[in-house]
Amino acid sequence: MANLSVFVPILLALFIKEGEPVRCWTCSSDQNPLCNDPFLAGRSDNSSLIRLENCDSNAGTTYPYLASTKSVCKKMKKYINGQLIVSRGCTWKHQDDYSTSCPRASNRPNEITSFCETCEYDGCNGAATVSKTITLLAAPITLLLFK
Repeated sequence: MANLSVFVPILLALFIKEGEPVRCWTCSSDQNPLCNDPFLAGRSDNSSLIRLENCDSNAGTTYPYLASTKSVCKKMKKYINGQLIVSRGCTWKHQDDYSTSCPRASNRPNEITSFCETCEYDGCNGAATVSKTITLLAAPITLLLFK
């Protein structure tokens, strides 16, 4: 049974897909109220209004300096002229940046950023979900507890 505890992390590592582009929800609550919180992307009545965008699809032409960066999803809450705007979309960070903080956000005179967070797996900037990291850590621990 001890061999199983060594084998499980190796198996999990095989399922981690490095190098594939991340797909993020892309919308803004000032243009689409369905983008606001709570975010209900799975509802059938808004499936054509809110979409998952392949963040790397235009990166080479739009951002040619991004050779040492990776695409990540972003969720931002910003007050513009006193109105709360929730936006979701793609952004880029340095390859070795594993934090959840956003790249430096510039505030314009009438804008105040109240929240900004990044994540690195498909659809993670939508509704609150269980983190993949927690899930990956919980699987081997659960196997060890129930052996």
